[in-house]
Amino acid sequence: MNTRTARPLLLSFVLAGLFVMPVQAQSVPKDYRDWSVSCSNIKTCTAVSISGLNEMGVSARPRGVRAETEMGWLWLELEAGPAAKPRIIYSAMYSSAQPTPKDGSLRIVGRDGRPLANGNFLLTPDESGASLLPSADVDRFIALAKNGHAVVYSSGANRQVQSFASLSGFVAALRAIEAAQGRTGTAAAWIDKGKLARDRVPPAPAVPSINAVAFTKLSARTNVPKSVRDSRKAECDDSERYDPGGQGIEGFSLGKGRILWSVPCGAGAYNAWSKFYLQQGNAAVVPYPFLGPERAASDEDAHSLVNVSIEPETGQISAFSKGRGIGDCGTAETHTWDGTRFVLTTMIEMNACSGLLPDLWPQRIKTEVVLPAKAKR
Repeated sequence: MNTRTARPLLLSFVLAGLFVMPVQAQSVPKDYRDWSVSCSNIKTCTAVSISGLNEMGVSARPRGVRAETEMGWLWLELEAGPAAKPRIIYSAMYSSAQPTPKDGSLRIVGRDGRPLANGNFLLTPDESGASLLPSADVDRFIALAKNGHAVVYSSGANRQVQSFASLSGFVAALRAIEAAQGRTGTAAAWIDKGKLARDRVPPAPAVPSINAVAFTKLSARTNVPKSVRDSRKAECDDSERYDPGGQGIEGFSLGKGRILWSVPCGAGAYNAWSKFYLQQGNAAVVPYPFLGPERAASDEDAHSLVNVSIEPETGQISAFSKGRGIGDCGTAETHTWDGTRFVLTTMIEMNACSGLLPDLWPQRIKTEVVLPAKAKR
């Protein structure tokens, strides 16, 4: 991409008011040894164990756990506000031929591999498909986990250990969540509990709301402007091999003489990316940036999205950028047209490639989207 021309074009977007900064800022995901923490725009925070896994396999298992024992995931979510309580679930790795058990138990073990006193917990099925720690056991679990080395999961009549998750970094992860939500030093904390009243914790921010506006896909017979084809030739080195003749270019009418062009631009082993351009009337096209928490309009590839799905009837464009082929890390996001601009309305992200699939990725952006009447089911 020619950055000398891109930056003035992006600046023209700012001056025209065609996009705004993303919804309320949220923290950047951060790892604490074997745990990853992320907080959303409404201050809901999630901590996920990544259990010392490297991309070649598990690097270490707790003492007393057999070498062939698989890795599992411990997942803690805590909403903001003084009355919120952590939701803790456990998920184990199972093959398609081995369904997830409907029951099971967790046992907290110390560094010597021995179970901690009073450290056994029965789990119940969760709607996510994982297993849920009952709410009544959460306080006891956290109190013991602070001094634990790992949790081991077992199921079946003989309660044989099937998987484990590391607790290394658990305290630091929960402490970071408490700080982000303003719990530190209050009665609403689990790690850094203090004498301040529970009601000193700030309330959860309201969930932003947006009314989605449908747009229209142009006929395949619509002539693609020369400026779109020129941009494709200049910016998409791999496009001719990936999309011969630009047959995959699509146009979408956004109303008021605005057309958004989606241009297939290249592909890798498991990702395909497209670039987007906006045309207003007879003017030449300019890059249309899709903003994110760490993606500003001035970024060279802000107008690129990966593995795109466009739904004109709902007014939404979705993308899923895989960190690797099995799709256990990366970012999934949705941008919603409000009649003036595309707004980032949902985003989940997992930085660690630890085998956890998207259903359990932490949410970084949450928005209530009201779909167009004709798109509602």
